[in-house]
Amino acid sequence: MVLLASDFDQSRFLTADDLSGGERKFKIKDVTVEEVGGKEKLVAWFTNHKKGFVVNKLNNRVLRAAFGDDTARWKDRIIVLFSTLVQFGGRMVPGLRVRIPPPKQASTTPVSSPTYMSRGQETQLLGSNGPVAAKSANNKKKPPVRDELDEVLESQPPPEDPDDELNDDVDF
Repeated sequence: MVLLASDFDQSRFLTADDLSGGERKFKIKDVTVEEVGGKEKLVAWFTNHKKGFVVNKLNNRVLRAAFGDDTARWKDRIIVLFSTLVQFGGRMVPGLRVRIPPPKQASTTPVSSPTYMSRGQETQLLGSNGPVAAKSANNKKKPPVRDELDEVLESQPPPEDPDDELNDDVDF
């Protein structure tokens, strides 16, 4: 077994370098109070990563606004961590920020009680991407391309000007 000194230089907490400049979703397993840098800080632990996330003041406000003040309610919630440049100690350094992913959108396809719309003799299911919608989409005439328009315009005689007689030379 090889003993590597670098194995003992690893932090228990996530850093911006752990995300490689991207973003990643995490599921909160637990939130604890840990001593970090001589101060007690909130740390979120995840089901899908072994390192914890030290929750700073700004990230704390984002999480409280989304999930409430009681950290027990944060359990099993999904968050997205991303790296960005932040000001720390008067200089810009890579840091972590949290955002809440949008809720999954419900399906727009009707399941049990379809809504119908009548257009003359035609009845169509609203929001349907089925055969009726596909049929009407295929019946639409494509607009002509530019070359076809030029051919049509060239093949037609110029329109007669109703005021043509006024354009004749008149002697005064």
